[in-house]
Amino acid sequence: MIETLHEWLTGSFENKIQAFSNPSKYAMIRVTHVPIWDGWFYGEQAYTYQVNKPYRQFVLLPTLEGDSIRILNYEIEGKEKFAGRQNLDKLTKDMLRLKLGCDVNLTFNGSSFVGGLSGCDCYVSWNGRDTYLQNEIELTSTHYYVKDLGFCQKDHHQIWGSKYGRFEFKKMPL
Repeated sequence: MIETLHEWLTGSFENKIQAFSNPSKYAMIRVTHVPIWDGWFYGEQAYTYQVNKPYRQFVLLPTLEGDSIRILNYEIEGKEKFAGRQNLDKLTKDMLRLKLGCDVNLTFNGSSFVGGLSGCDCYVSWNGRDTYLQNEIELTSTHYYVKDLGFCQKDHHQIWGSKYGRFEFKKMPL
């Protein structure tokens, strides 16, 4: 199961069809996951017109836990030097900081990995505001569906994220 997740997660994903069909609702985004060490992935999220200037960079470590997979999320110290998937050979584990409360839990239903994170413990600073992330994920061999939502830590109303449903990314070659 973990080998299948690694294979399906590796690559670039783009929501071009969705963005062209609904340009006022969905920006065109590219998400990339690149294997860096045994079982570890470097990832980026960027607008397709700025793929070398990602708005999010991260490292993931999927781990098998019984019948499910837990994905640990790490922040990168000095992430700017890795933008555009550059210098990844210089990335080391001591440059990483685990994002507490941001583990993603997935299960395999026979045709896709589904799950996400819930609760109020994955903190994200967004435009100077303190928010927490909740998300839903579905990963297949050809698609990556994601719904990320950011909520105010004080009154729990949605501050950022899609108001129109999940992003629908199609897998592309790396």
